[in-house]
Parts: sequence; structure tokens; C-alpha cells
Amino acid sequence: MGYRSQVAGIISVNQVRKEDDKGSHYYDYDKAKFKEMIGFIKLTKFYEAWNTTDDDRNCFGWKDGAFIFYGDSFKWYSDYPDVKAWYEMWENLQSIEGISGYFVRVGEEQGDIEQEEFGADPCYDHFHPFSALNFSGEDFLGKRDTDEEEQTNEAQTDTQAV
Repeated sequence: MGYRSQVAGIISVNQVRKEDDKGSHYYDYDKAKFKEMIGFIKLTKFYEAWNTTDDDRNCFGWKDGAFIFYGDSFKWYSDYPDVKAWYEMWENLQSIEGISGYFVRVGEEQGDIEQEEFGADPCYDHFHPFSALNFSGEDFLGKRDTDEEEQTNEAQTDTQAV
């Protein structure tokens, strides 16, 4: 089976301040820059590898100035071709002005979290790593008014041992 991770990455066009005809301002992304970024991504080995997968746990898409991908239960080893392709694309996009990125990998073991980012405006809105608790002690739970049940179980165990 091997060691599995959850991975997510986002590459986005930086938000820029724009003014409307009334003098108010708002922030939006450069549509031409976004089109250029998506065109570049579509030419990468990463896009080719992830676009041909039938695994529902691994997906990607783009909207509102951002390209985002997610993989669940993924073997994220640096020598695997699709992982190499991600890092190659990640490195190449860092050299384009006006683009930022954020990447997170969460492994199976406690504390195994990797985070990377680049650019002036990484987008943290869609995912974040966190610690969680997997509890499997439900059979211990239950309201008890006394310790009678525990003492009865101990007495039966002692009797059976004789």
C-alpha cells in the first residue's frame, strides 16, 4: 500500500486594485494574465498526467483567477513522474510576474505537514492543514453511576482464573 498523503495546490493571478467610473475601488484579477497562466499549465506534463486519470480522489480545475488541484490518499514521492511534473510546473510558474502559489502536503503521521508558497499574494482561502484526532475508544464510553460493573467483571475474571 505505501505511505499516503493528501495534497492540494493553488496557483493564482495576483489581485490588483481597480477603480470604477464612480471613483470607488475594488480588487480583481487580470483576465489576460489568467488566460496566459492557464495556457501555460495546459502545456505541462502535470496537466497531461492529471487530465488523463480516472481516479475521483484526484482532481483539478480553475475559476476566478486560480488553478487548484487536490489529491487524496496519494503516493507523493519526489521520484514519481506526476509529482516531478507538479514541482517542475511549480518552479516554472514562480518566474512569472503577477502569479502566486500555495501548496500543502499532509502525510499519515503526526506532524508530517509540508507547506510551500511563492509570490506576493498566495491564496489561502480554499484549504489549510490541521491536526485531527481519530478516536476508536467508543466501547469504553457510557454513563456509569458506580464502579459496580467494573468490580463484577474483575470478580468474574478472578473466579475463572482459579
